[in-house]
This record gives sequence, structure tokens and C-alpha cells, in this order.
Amino acid sequence: MALTPPTPSTSRRELTMAGLHIPEHVHESSAPHGGTVLLDARNGQWYAMNGTARALWSEWRLNGDFEAGVRTVAARFPPALGERVRADAGQLADVLVRRGLVTTATPHSERRPTEAPRTARADRRASSVTARHDRAAAAVGLLVALCLLRLPFGVTVRAVRAFKSRCPRPATAVEAAQALALVRRVARLHPGRVACLELSLAATVRLALAGLDVEWCLGSADDPYRFHAWIEASGHPVVLPSDGDLTDFRKVFTV
Repeated sequence: MALTPPTPSTSRRELTMAGLHIPEHVHESSAPHGGTVLLDARNGQWYAMNGTARALWSEWRLNGDFEAGVRTVAARFPPALGERVRADAGQLADVLVRRGLVTTATPHSERRPTEAPRTARADRRASSVTARHDRAAAAVGLLVALCLLRLPFGVTVRAVRAFKSRCPRPATAVEAAQALALVRRVARLHPGRVACLELSLAATVRLALAGLDVEWCLGSADDPYRFHAWIEASGHPVVLPSDGDLTDFRKVFTV
């Protein structure tokens, strides 16, 4: 299996007796080659599973029955490999339970005002003030993002949702691209790591502070597995000319 098991804490017998349930904080994306990636939204941790692990995961998600899932998947292999599949399934289930990706108990039901004409000098002065304000807002967005990413991922997600809940309207693609470009420009002055996760979150926060809403997206691509974060406006990815192509990436989690 793709997930390396720690010392088992739940026996296969216990798993058989208790139904398996996939919590709401677990998000998945299946790859064309047969693998699956999982995202734990509580901490931002990614996990990759091979084809057999994916098959077991799919069966358990469908019926919540450990033994039924093992029997279904084992039937796809030669009889001589049946016990190997069963042993691997027990190890996989132990790892999933230990890491909180599976539980063994059923949870409870769970536009700008028109301005009067101004002189050219006043226009230039206002433009300069606006540019300084935009750079400062981008810097604040980056600072907030860097602080949020030091917190547990679940706390970060709740904070982003709180920011977004105060936005009266969605950002346009142009507004989102402008915010992302400003954040990237400000980030060049930061001595530490600023990559896609930090930039996308900073742009999300900067726009939210202006009352504009975008989606913060996390996704994955295959062969090899890659992970990326970006923003979307009106359902469309916001990328700058210097950004790579996102067509290989599938959204796994959005805020």
C-alpha cells in the first residue's frame, strides 16, 4: 500500500466489528492511472494511494464494511494472493484510522462611484496614492497569509472562511489578477519562502479585505504527483502570464 503503516493501534477484528466512515475533513481526487490522493483539511497533509489501496478505499466509502470491501477487492486477484490482500487491507485500515482519515464510529448528522472630473495633476496624485494603498493592502494580505499558515490548517481554513463571509460581492477576473500580481510583487521583498500556497492565500486575504470574494483552491496532478494552490474568480482559475498551465491539476479542496 502507498501509505506506510505505523504500529497498528486497531486490530482487524475491531475494524470488522465497527463500520468504517470517511470524515468530512477528508477530500479525495482520483488519477487516470488508478491512484488516489487524499487531503486532510484539518492540517493540509496530502496522502497518495496506489491502485489496490484506492480499490479498498472505494469499497469502504461505498458500504462502510471492512470485511465486505476486502472480499470484493480480493476477488479481483488470484486466490493465492487473497491473504496478501487481506493483510495489506488490515495495515491500510490501521494507518487510515491512526491518521484520522477513517473513523470506526458513525458520526452525528453532521461597481465604483462616479467621480467628478479632476485636473491632470490631481489625477496623478490620486493615482499615486491609490498605488501606495494597493501595495500596502497587498503587503497586509501577505503578512496575514504567512501568519495563518503557521497555524494548524483547520484554523487557517476557518479564518479564511470568516474573511470571505464579509465579502458583499465576488471579485472579477481582472480584480483578482491585479491583486495576485501585487502580492507577487510585494513577496519579492520577503526573505523567506513564498510559493503558490502563500501567494494564493495572500491574494485571497487581500481581496477579502476589500470586500471581494474569490475561491482559494488546492489541487493535485499526476505522474509524478504534484500539489498546487491557486485562486479562482467566477469559477475560472486566475493565472498570470508567468504562471504555468493548470490543466493537469484537479481541484481537491476549495475555500
